[in-house]
Amino acid sequence: MKKSLIVLGLAASLFMGAYSSVSADCKTGNSSTTVAKPAAEKDKLVKDSQEVTDNTYFVNAKWVKDQIKNNPKTVVLSVAYGKVPGFSKGHVPTAMQFSTNNIEGEKNHWNILSPEACRKAFTKYGVTKDTNLIVYSPDVMAASRVAFVAYWLGVKDVKIMDGGLQAWKNAGYSLEKKSTEPKKVDSFGTDKVAHPEVLISTPNDLLKDEKANKDMVLVSTRSKKEYMGNISGYNYIKNTGEVKGAVYGKISKTSGDVAYLTNDDKTMKNPAEELKYWKDHGITPDKEVVFYCGTGWRATAAFFLAKEEGYNNVKIYDGGWYDWDKSHQKDPKKYPVQKGTPGTSSYKVYAGNEASR
Repeated sequence: MKKSLIVLGLAASLFMGAYSSVSADCKTGNSSTTVAKPAAEKDKLVKDSQEVTDNTYFVNAKWVKDQIKNNPKTVVLSVAYGKVPGFSKGHVPTAMQFSTNNIEGEKNHWNILSPEACRKAFTKYGVTKDTNLIVYSPDVMAASRVAFVAYWLGVKDVKIMDGGLQAWKNAGYSLEKKSTEPKKVDSFGTDKVAHPEVLISTPNDLLKDEKANKDMVLVSTRSKKEYMGNISGYNYIKNTGEVKGAVYGKISKTSGDVAYLTNDDKTMKNPAEELKYWKDHGITPDKEVVFYCGTGWRATAAFFLAKEEGYNNVKIYDGGWYDWDKSHQKDPKKYPVQKGTPGTSSYKVYAGNEASR
């Protein structure tokens, strides 16, 4: 999710003009300095004794430590919007700071940049299609966003360290304070996007996909207040509502979290309850499942959870509510908007023939 919200104590350094203001937005994630009690083993997706396969995307700190020691193809990126807070005070050994601004930008509404631009960004950090890439962030969203772009481009081994740096600390592993200099490589290893099928970029692309795939279910990963049309969730998005036909995914409580997916310590929850909710609401592995949010961060966390849990036809609609709203303003009939819960008296559709929303 996008745009800076000002974290307490960092207002001056994060000031960005008219767009900067206090807002619940996932670019900064959870700014709390309180250290939560580690989640119980039964409450976690990623267990202390973990078997990692090709279909594993969330990994524990022990696995990361072993890879750093034994796999020379390993590159570790500490991810944030802008600079990583507290990076110089300690980070996972060999980790390099990687800003989400390398793979998305304000000029294109915080959508993913071109394949060429993203490949160029990764190669500056020594990442190729054959890299064993491990990413982490204070909250899973920023790491998931970068991991998704890497997966889309074709990095064969992409993993997210569950629980971020705090999980590394909780495991009792030492931190590193020195900076690892990126080792730029000349080539990513391919000019072809390996997984074009997982990315739906624009509102028009979404309409085409919906027409071609009758079993497609569009899932909003936004909070209930956003889904109902009570708030937009963003200081730079004025209008409220959802893409017509979207199903509420019960994934986030605000625009700055994926709280239904994570424990208090930011590790991924045991997904049993979430998966039951999804299946009860038609979000099932036999369908094409398309996740979206405001601009892409929350959706990518849900994407990797779904993939790890056997959803083989899962995608991201990257334009999100931000682009859909802009398209609706130009052509409300083609890009209708809904508010409220489908099937209830609160439900309304806005397609150009009604009063302003």
